[in-house]
Amino acid sequence: MDYLFQDMFNGIATLVAGLFVWLIYIYGKRDKKKEAATILLNEIYTAEREMNNIKKNKIVSDYTFILPSNHWNDFQHLFTKNFDADEMNKMSEFFKACSLAEESIKLIKSYLVIAMDQKSRVIQDELITLIGKSEDFNVYKEEKEKILNIFHKEDYWFAPSAPKEKLFDYLENIDQLSLSSVGGKLKSIRDSRWYKLTI
Repeated sequence: MDYLFQDMFNGIATLVAGLFVWLIYIYGKRDKKKEAATILLNEIYTAEREMNNIKKNKIVSDYTFILPSNHWNDFQHLFTKNFDADEMNKMSEFFKACSLAEESIKLIKSYLVIAMDQKSRVIQDELITLIGKSEDFNVYKEEKEKILNIFHKEDYWFAPSAPKEKLFDYLENIDQLSLSSVGGKLKSIRDSRWYKLTI
């Protein structure tokens, strides 16, 4: 009789231990998915905000960016149960288009360095010419200040139009993902509570 109770106790203890390990696995996987959803939503919100700024202002500066990081390729396997094929494609297309737009921005920014270098050379040439013409140091100083004021207030710099047109074309064709069903599903995963076991 003792053997029967001992076997039954061992079986129940094994079952409880197995259930406990399974729950830890489920909650760990769910937490990883919640974290991934939070990261992806932050990337989507940042990209959409920056795209709207660029479209509104039509300016690309040294501080312009769209997608500083892209974690979709790292996390997409976590969401295959939550998204249908169309939604998975929508996410992939969004991040791909943002990456292409980011490459256009990098190309545009690369011309800024060239333009600034050229502007510095022109300023130096103008100052050297001014030195050759000026006999009075005070007159030279006044003319120098005028030249520098004009050059430093001028914020135009040359950027070829092809990368800019390509960028605006990308931006026009990127859908607002946060307002779609994908955004809604990511928000519900991010906001899910501990007692919901769905993963």
